Amino acid sequence: MLALSIFLASTATAAVSSQIKIEKSTINVLNSETLPGNLLPNFLFQQGSIEGGSVGVHIGGGKGEPHPFIPDDTCGDDIFEGAMEDMRSPQLPYLTQDLWTCDRTPEDIPVWTMETDELKVTITPQFAGKVWAIYDKVRERDILYNNRAHQPANIGALKAWAAGGAEWNWSPGHVGHSAFSETEVYLTKVDTSAGPMLRVHEFDRYNGTVWQVDMIIANGSFIAHPRITNPTPHDQRGYWWTCVAVEAKTSTRILTPATHVAETSREPMRDAPWPYFAEAIENSTFKGYDGEWPTDNSYLGNHQLGDMFLRIPDSVYTPYIAHTQEDGYVLVHGHPLNGTKFFTWGDGGPGRFMQDFLAGGGKRQGDYTELQVGPAPTQMQNFPVPKNTVLEWTEWFKGFDGDVSVLRGDDYQKALDEIDTWMKSSEGMTQETVHDWDAFFEKYATVEPSEILVRGQPWGALEEKLLGQRLAPGLVFDLPSKGEEGYEEMLPWMELLSDGTFSDATLSRLPLSYQTTDNWFKVIKESADRGMTWLHALHIAINLIERGDVEEPRNILKQSMELKPNPIAARNLAILCQTYEEAWPHFMAAWEILQQGEWRNDPAYERLTRNLVTEMSFLLQQEGWYSRMEEWVKVVPEFARDLDAFVTLQSKLAIHNGQFSEALEILGANCFPTYASARDDLMDMWNTAQEGLAAQKKGSPLSFVEAHQVRVANPVPENIGCKYASEYCTNYW
Repeated sequence: MLALSIFLASTATAAVSSQIKIEKSTINVLNSETLPGNLLPNFLFQQGSIEGGSVGVHIGGGKGEPHPFIPDDTCGDDIFEGAMEDMRSPQLPYLTQDLWTCDRTPEDIPVWTMETDELKVTITPQFAGKVWAIYDKVRERDILYNNRAHQPANIGALKAWAAGGAEWNWSPGHVGHSAFSETEVYLTKVDTSAGPMLRVHEFDRYNGTVWQVDMIIANGSFIAHPRITNPTPHDQRGYWWTCVAVEAKTSTRILTPATHVAETSREPMRDAPWPYFAEAIENSTFKGYDGEWPTDNSYLGNHQLGDMFLRIPDSVYTPYIAHTQEDGYVLVHGHPLNGTKFFTWGDGGPGRFMQDFLAGGGKRQGDYTELQVGPAPTQMQNFPVPKNTVLEWTEWFKGFDGDVSVLRGDDYQKALDEIDTWMKSSEGMTQETVHDWDAFFEKYATVEPSEILVRGQPWGALEEKLLGQRLAPGLVFDLPSKGEEGYEEMLPWMELLSDGTFSDATLSRLPLSYQTTDNWFKVIKESADRGMTWLHALHIAINLIERGDVEEPRNILKQSMELKPNPIAARNLAILCQTYEEAWPHFMAAWEILQQGEWRNDPAYERLTRNLVTEMSFLLQQEGWYSRMEEWVKVVPEFARDLDAFVTLQSKLAIHNGQFSEALEILGANCFPTYASARDDLMDMWNTAQEGLAAQKKGSPLSFVEAHQVRVANPVPENIGCKYASEYCTNYW
């Protein structure tokens, strides 16, 4: 068994300060809903940037272009070790979560709380077991960023992701907020000698691993113990980052015993000294006249934007990342891992827009920074998880009130000494205490829960059925009953295992899920050998496409269509074409099969219609097919006309037709929640429409100067905001 230790507490297990109370509750947030996943398979060859998303439609099949991580040679060997050969994030067998709302409706959402006299911890199983908030009852303050909103943005591995709290990001070697970000996971209660403990856990469909986080409160500390189990006979690569959002100001100071940093304020990733370096220029070690150029980058206000991967030497007492405010309060996040990082959106227009957006709109309602830890030095590297092994560690969060003059003084080392002194005291977190908690969690990690509080996804139980054995001791996976969440998605696969084929009822329905691992591909093919159906052919083709094949899946998709015309096979034939002109008739065939045939009565009809409207609308814009757009806007049903892709298509079409006022009205009235990096497209459309309207009023083309004057007089509105993760945006401040 592999073992690591991260420490978020300063208490021995024998000295638990007060009784732990666990109960179900609600919190009120401005809620925007993530819609069910996209039923159109999103293949590896179609993947591009992980964060920020894309509005392009990729066709052609194959394996696509890998995106390797290539740091600058100023970085040490530790940053090159385990560098990802491909930073794309596969989607299958998961469904891409690419549609969500911008409703921001005040709503009570269910949560579970764990509470003592000192702390109240709020957990949201529906968002991957995220710790939504930790409230210090003694100091009467939130110690994490308690977001007033649940507003997804196009940032996660499956696109949808919302900010705030502490999140557990497990992925099999791929960068990004995890595939579980907007998904309900298991939450159970485990009885221990220190009181009841909460456990969140799930099965990862990518590669058959499982993850869990055991959590407890003791003596004013929140302690968490992540554990990764690889029950498979295959060595795997792992990615884990505990991402902790905390409220931040420009005056917030980051405190960590690092000596240098691998930073991304400019690409590629470069090494720089910590905390004084020349941020956001090519040469981070540039000193300028009399050494005046470098800034103290431990203060957030000195950053434009960036990921700061802090390199902590092995000689420190305990690795940690902490932050302090002007009142001298310090929150320490301790851990034994190789990776320590903070991320800031920066204090420019783009950073402010993203934070305001994620906080549900309104100015300066949710400024935060993320303090993160993980086993690899950076998020562009992964680490080995050998077959049939466990990797586990302990993390702790605890705060104290320090000496402001020291913590915010010019001598950074003295500020670190202040934390070290506290950590080694009876009020802090000694190494001995941490070792005790390691032993405690390792003892209870495999203990069966006394109560299942929330049931997660059905895939773990289905995998156990396939394998004929449990995935990990102490982790409960259940199959849902008819009418329960996940039952319809799971049912076809249960039929393959129990009956050897799909039922007539399943063959009359649109597929709601896919299986693409080698084990499941084998099950599908063996069933097809006993009797091929349109659904078998569809699933076989999807597996082959994901593996990079083109010709064989094209023939099998045609077989699926012959057995039963179906919109997903037709669409998949489209994305295997080599040109967009060749692909368009297949897209239209998919649309007509869905809209004109028996599939209109399918329970998933509206869902798949939205998926097709989104993809086909983006394709029409990408190719600039305005005559086809004219026909398209006539057939899209009312329930799908509010989708971002269709709204922007209407705007582009209006601009093309000289209807500039109409385009401006469209652009000024929508939130565009799924747009991130592509907000520059919205900005361009706004400026083009303003210039076109001014030229219409003038009766002749604008001069270069006049076009400039129009843009300045009619800036991009705040609902459009700024391009994701950019550094320059004058229209939002």
